[in-house]
Amino acid sequence: MRYCKNCGKEVTSKDKTCPHCGWDFKSRIDTNLYGTAPSSTNAVIFSILSIILGLLPLVGVPLGIIGIVIGKRDLDKRSIVLGIIGLIVSVIATTVWAILGLL
Repeated sequence: MRYCKNCGKEVTSKDKTCPHCGWDFKSRIDTNLYGTAPSSTNAVIFSILSIILGLLPLVGVPLGIIGIVIGKRDLDKRSIVLGIIGLIVSVIATTVWAILGLL
């Protein structure tokens, strides 16, 4: 299986351009015209952990950021969205803890 380096979707080795995003494989100066399968498992794990652990102050923030960064690298929108949700939950939880004087 081959995957487009631009959008991450599956393509055949006969394709000169990506049928999904139009990425032109032949005009790119790159020795590896096709990418490998996106491995978004780590991004999903970090993103879900950021949501679950987001209720603890300052724990979900770095996990959410890691999930977003890995999701962007792997072109995985689900991981990016989950990371953003975890980041928001953590920021809200940290703010509530600070207001209550528990932080």
